[in-house]
Amino acid sequence: MKRTLIASFCLGLSTLTAAPSAALAADAELEQRVKQMEQQLQELKALLQKEKGERAAQVGAVNDKVADVAKAAPKDNLKIGDNTTLSYGGFIKVDGMYSDYNDGPRPANIGDEILVPSTIPVGGVGEGAQFDSHVKTSRFFFKTATNTDVGVIKSHVELDFLSGGGDERVSNSTNPRIRHAFLDWGYSDNASLLVGQTWSTFFNVGALPEAVDFIGPTSGTIFNRQAQIRWTKKLGSGSFMMSAENPSTSLSDGGSGIAASNFDDNGVPDIVLRYNGASGGHSYAVSALGREVSYDDGSLSENEFGFALNLAGKVVFANGNDIRYSIAHGNLGRYIALNAFRDGGIDAAGNLELTDITGGYIAYRQLWSDKLRSTFQYALSTADLAPGLASSNTETVENFEVNLMYSPTPKLTFGGAVIKASRELENGLDGELNRFQVTAKYAF
Repeated sequence: MKRTLIASFCLGLSTLTAAPSAALAADAELEQRVKQMEQQLQELKALLQKEKGERAAQVGAVNDKVADVAKAAPKDNLKIGDNTTLSYGGFIKVDGMYSDYNDGPRPANIGDEILVPSTIPVGGVGEGAQFDSHVKTSRFFFKTATNTDVGVIKSHVELDFLSGGGDERVSNSTNPRIRHAFLDWGYSDNASLLVGQTWSTFFNVGALPEAVDFIGPTSGTIFNRQAQIRWTKKLGSGSFMMSAENPSTSLSDGGSGIAASNFDDNGVPDIVLRYNGASGGHSYAVSALGREVSYDDGSLSENEFGFALNLAGKVVFANGNDIRYSIAHGNLGRYIALNAFRDGGIDAAGNLELTDITGGYIAYRQLWSDKLRSTFQYALSTADLAPGLASSNTETVENFEVNLMYSPTPKLTFGGAVIKASRELENGLDGELNRFQVTAKYAF
């Protein structure tokens, strides 16, 4: 019996000592399984996060495409296909002006409607002030933007009415004229190709100040639209442009007997290189122009290479006021002051001599309130006329404008301006224009 009790005690003791070992083994296995489950859970989370990132990237790509199309056309565009939007806009502009030509009769041409420095009469007797009003600078445009598998393709067609037509006695009708007609292919995120008629690449339109007149600093600004092919490449915060543009030559007679004329005998396009940059509130463009100036009247012919530079930009201050400027020099000819100067002249031997021109403007805009503002602007161009040209050719043009503009709502503007302009010939004869102009403009 004793042996039985001892045996039973020993068996119980062994059972008690074995139980903790079994429990420890079970705990270790459970811990291992928990670790495996935690690892699998982490892997699952990583997989879900990856899929979420890929989906976000896909959605972002789609949104980028949508944004490209949105940028390609103004707001309020119409969808005319799965990938194409159509937009239209423009403005109605009504102008009224009192013009006093001090040194000759009124020009009775486009100079009565917008400031054209070369039409200011010189060396005569003025007729007193005349009043004119018109709507000819009103314009409208159509744009499209199409998202394709090779990039966004844009188009732009724009017209205004500064081409004449009827008269003022009955209908005041006028013919529409084409301003812009081009396509712009954005074949990558940072490069595009433009083909068609639009502003010359040599002209920084963004530096042009607000004016009551059609242009404003006409006597000193580059101003040209023509057919071209233009390549644009983004470079960081700036861009580089290169274009080949439609050429034309405008010459005076310097003793050759060949009548002053506009010639279309150029064999190569005008070439423009331009860099657009920005630093803080200062945006600017530096442009270089190379062009062939040539003529052929059947008996005499010659060509010369011309070169010019232009720097134009805008500085915006913290309070919203800004300064805009442009300075250009070289064989500018028809590119500046609405062709106030010809490209050069033909001397008695038939030789072609080019004219050097320097011109520019400065403009300051003052914001009086969120609805009222003024711009003070001055423009000047002067020519070093080619040898042999008659002293009756224009040597200097200049103009000044100060305006007051009121916009009760952003798209509706009423304004008035005092404009003074002058033209002087090389022989010293000069003429002045004093103009008071009012305008009403509604953009749509």
